[in-house]
Amino acid sequence: MYKVMTIDVWDTLLRRDCHPECIKLATARHLFLEWSSQLKPEFTTPLRLYDARLDVEQMLANQTKSTGKDNEYIITRVLEEWLTNIFSNQVPPNLSERLAQFELNVEISRSSPDPSISLFLQSYAAETTLFLSDFYMDSGMLLKILSAKGLDTLVDGGISSCDVGLNKRSGRLFQHIHSLYGVSPNQHLHIGDNEWSDVSSPQALGINAVHYLPKQEHARRLLNEHLFSSRDALFDHVRTELLSSIHGRDRNLSPKQAAAFNLGAQAAPLFFGFTLWVAEQAVLKKLDKLYFFTREGEFFHEVFRTLFPNHLAFGHKLPPTDILAVSRLSTFAASMREPSIQEMSRIWSLFREQSISGLFTTLGLNISDFLETLDKLGIKQSDVISNPENSLELRRLFETPAFTNSLKETLAHQTDILRNYLKQSGIEAGERVGIVDIGWRGTIQDNIALLLPNTHFHGMYLGLRKFINAQPLNTSKSAYGPDQNISNESSSLFANFSAMEMLCNSPHGSVIGYICEGGRSIPERQHNRDENLAHDQFVAPFQKGVVAATEHWREYLERYAVSSHELREIALHAWKSLQRMPSEELVNIYLHTPQHDLFGYGEIFKRNRYPSLTTIVLSPFVASKRKSLTSFVRRVQWSEAIKNSKDIGPIHRFLLLRVFQAASIIKHIRSNKRLPTNSSRP
Repeated sequence: MYKVMTIDVWDTLLRRDCHPECIKLATARHLFLEWSSQLKPEFTTPLRLYDARLDVEQMLANQTKSTGKDNEYIITRVLEEWLTNIFSNQVPPNLSERLAQFELNVEISRSSPDPSISLFLQSYAAETTLFLSDFYMDSGMLLKILSAKGLDTLVDGGISSCDVGLNKRSGRLFQHIHSLYGVSPNQHLHIGDNEWSDVSSPQALGINAVHYLPKQEHARRLLNEHLFSSRDALFDHVRTELLSSIHGRDRNLSPKQAAAFNLGAQAAPLFFGFTLWVAEQAVLKKLDKLYFFTREGEFFHEVFRTLFPNHLAFGHKLPPTDILAVSRLSTFAASMREPSIQEMSRIWSLFREQSISGLFTTLGLNISDFLETLDKLGIKQSDVISNPENSLELRRLFETPAFTNSLKETLAHQTDILRNYLKQSGIEAGERVGIVDIGWRGTIQDNIALLLPNTHFHGMYLGLRKFINAQPLNTSKSAYGPDQNISNESSSLFANFSAMEMLCNSPHGSVIGYICEGGRSIPERQHNRDENLAHDQFVAPFQKGVVAATEHWREYLERYAVSSHELREIALHAWKSLQRMPSEELVNIYLHTPQHDLFGYGEIFKRNRYPSLTTIVLSPFVASKRKSLTSFVRRVQWSEAIKNSKDIGPIHRFLLLRVFQAASIIKHIRSNKRLPTNSSRP
């Protein structure tokens, strides 16, 4: 029996499910998200904070070595020096202690007992058994980790290199043990995994050393090191593993549904990258609540809950979340401050055409009550008016007392009932409320912000187009993808915006307004049979593929402390692939799924009703043909869908694609000339 047996901790007693440096990176992310506003300007990412910590560790190691000891340092000293270096002003009280506790908790969550070590140790006996580790956490912290994993019963105590400033690498920590316990090297047995620190170094001193290197666990450790070497290596590994994990899960699906499921799994980084970014923003912006707007937000909310099942992210508790049943149609009239052309221009700046029937639907008025008024003004309920803001007929309509008085009443009612809905949904004055939607200019957010001026609304979108309307002062907006308000990023990704909306859609219908029942405001939804059929056939399995992939990625994102910024490249690549290289199944379902255009055009639009060859050829010469063609291009936009369509002839397709190409060039020229009205935000 030996007098003393010492056992290495990491990769001997304990195993991590990630690279050791992931723990430090997790601490950097935790710090960045809560205190970024107090950091020096150069620390713009968690990775820069992590690098700054490594610099501190090197500096402290050199200081210790200069005193005649080994190059060791202790976490409390590291954190104190690190915080002093990165904060602009005074470091918050007790922050280093909080971060040390956080890092300890991360170590506990990421570690587990080596599966074979208990049995292995039964072959050896000693009067005193100690853990011995080259580590920057002291022996008390190490003992807490061992206790949390039920391994404290294997040891009588232990020493960490940072306790005494001596380590195993130099051999001086072993000599310290001999002096402390009064034993000679031949009375000492050491067990560990590192070939130098745990074998060669102690053997050089005459210590009996046993190399503990179980093949399977060591292979996992090497894989963890490889996955930490680069994000590309990590992402490639997860994607390869994902293909294997979802294999066969589409067995009971139809061929179309199976294609959709697999497409969703491939496109998943776009959606979990987005929701990861939303969570980061919620902490960074110190938001009180998060609301996901219908309809696309219902899918985003599901991905969000899948990514954060415990409602915790990076050591921070996320704000409460809910789905808010809203739409442009259900919120616009309630947000109108007066029944005027000026207020209507908030719609008409977005839509160049306004159907009369759609106008009355938008305002919540029964058109049959105003047929006589419309007749006097020479307006038919079937009319579609181009450039409505400058329409003399519409201006006269808004100057008609009977119309204006009725509109005032219905606007007041809609304002009250929507305010009631927002209140019962938990939105309070003075709060910082986060809203999540797909994009593209945040007009629903604007409507609600105008209604509740004492609440700040921060909008988080997949992408943002240039703002056209003045932005309410109590709003701010940002995008995970392209944001044309802050950069000149290519707008090509927006070409398939309606396809993206379809893929993120819900089967629960569009919100068209609210009714009051028992003092509560209840959202009214309008369902479309064809739309729901498309959802069952393609959209639902696509979304299930996204969720399945998110479940698989989730553990790796947490273990390797991956940020949404690091995912952005592969996320946008997924978007580009959906736009530029769409599958046959996606194109088919897109072209044959009706689009709700009740807000502006006042109808349900069918994309597979292509303009005829006659219309295309005559459009340069006949105004009605040109208008019809322009309307189709404006509402479809996604030329790749036409390019890959199977139900249009080659000549017809060629000419129609040339029209799309010309429209794109014209739009690009106009876009560069147009400036947003007022995008000032607090």
